[in-house]
Amino acid sequence: MDEKYKGPLAYLLGWLGGVIVLAAFKDNTKLTKFHACQAITISVLNMVCGLVLGFIPYVKYFAWIFSILFVVCMVLGIAKSYKEEECELPVISNLTRSIFKKKLAEGDDEVIKNS
Repeated sequence: MDEKYKGPLAYLLGWLGGVIVLAAFKDNTKLTKFHACQAITISVLNMVCGLVLGFIPYVKYFAWIFSILFVVCMVLGIAKSYKEEECELPVISNLTRSIFKKKLAEGDDEVIKNS
């Protein structure tokens, strides 16, 4: 599968799509890995915010705001990954890099070994 389509696939299928792209395609570029990891982070944050805010009376309406932000982040991620550009979302990109530090650095070791 072309790298151009792996990123949008990850975003469209949410956390499951990110896991599929990371696990099924072993020849991912660093940018594709980043988009897959970011799709996982965005999806999990949306689920957690929805669950937490959904149980608090009068605050559950703020869950709608997070759902709208979720859709905006996903559409932005799909567009940027299709153009094969890095999508720098203010808080989410840094969170993604800190959570998936080891997974995102895997490709760097292989490049050094092959040189």
